Amino acid sequence: MAGVRHGRVVSLGVHIVDVLGRPVSQIPPGQGRELLDEIRITAAGTAAGTSVDLAKLGAQVTAMGAVGDDLLADFLTAVLGSHGIDTHLLARKRGVQTSATILPIRANGERPALHTPGATSSLTEGDIDLATIGAADVLHIGGPDVLGRFSGEPLLRVLSFARARGVTTTMDVLSARDASAWERLRPLLACVQYFMPNDEQLAALTGIADLTGAARLVLSLGAEAVLVSRGAQGCALVTADQRIDLPAFPAEVVDTTGCGDACSAGFITGLLRGWPAEDAAWLAMAAASLVVTGLGSDAGIVDFDGTLDVLRRHAPAAVLHRVGAAREEAG
Repeated sequence: MAGVRHGRVVSLGVHIVDVLGRPVSQIPPGQGRELLDEIRITAAGTAAGTSVDLAKLGAQVTAMGAVGDDLLADFLTAVLGSHGIDTHLLARKRGVQTSATILPIRANGERPALHTPGATSSLTEGDIDLATIGAADVLHIGGPDVLGRFSGEPLLRVLSFARARGVTTTMDVLSARDASAWERLRPLLACVQYFMPNDEQLAALTGIADLTGAARLVLSLGAEAVLVSRGAQGCALVTADQRIDLPAFPAEVVDTTGCGDACSAGFITGLLRGWPAEDAAWLAMAAASLVVTGLGSDAGIVDFDGTLDVLRRHAPAAVLHRVGAAREEAG
């Protein structure tokens, strides 16, 4: 990817190959056949999908995580590399396949999933390059809920290392639809500055249906802010001082795959550029609105300037004024 890179990010966690087809109205019985308009294969997951969007938005990204020793891993590293993402620290695990998902996308954009966990949970502390993390501006953890044993004390040590060196830390989850993952994630939040689940995940993890109450619990454990994706309702940014609700931007929805990853990438990009968290959240909404317009988690976003154009069309004047001032100051 050409152009000046704005900030160094290590994206650590889930790397998945997605096979997507649309529109799927039914699964044919027996050996029947259904004709689709489009089939794509993409790099996805709360680390890999976010990495692609971050690279498109101008970040220098290094990928860390576990993949298999198969052709899926070759494809995944090739796709990431085509976006300028450094993949040499991805750990290849022998005798196990790369994590993969088949996604039949419905006409309304919904996406039931057929998933094989693969190599994701085989990541170990020995696979982590602390020197690279220490030199980064942001460490993004994608999907700690499915990283197996690594998500306990090993990940806590990695996060503690990052924070001790002034690296900004962010975290998203992959599924976490019940409280069983909460006990593993709770201790990590003391070292996570920005926690970025969706509303269903936040409620399932904490056991608290009220979004503000659930976010306050996360803040009490040490996080500085919680950015909650809410689908068609936009997002909510909750800090110790306030809750700010941001609307989703108008978009023609093709596929909702990767919306959370785009939201994370937009938010991190804003932070890398020195924007306040609220303004970064507006950029998150712009990025998410682009991804839903195409098939797959890498759709929609082209570059930072194009995403900024979307922001200019929909964000409040005060936000645009601050963003413009920040860009002028940065030169």
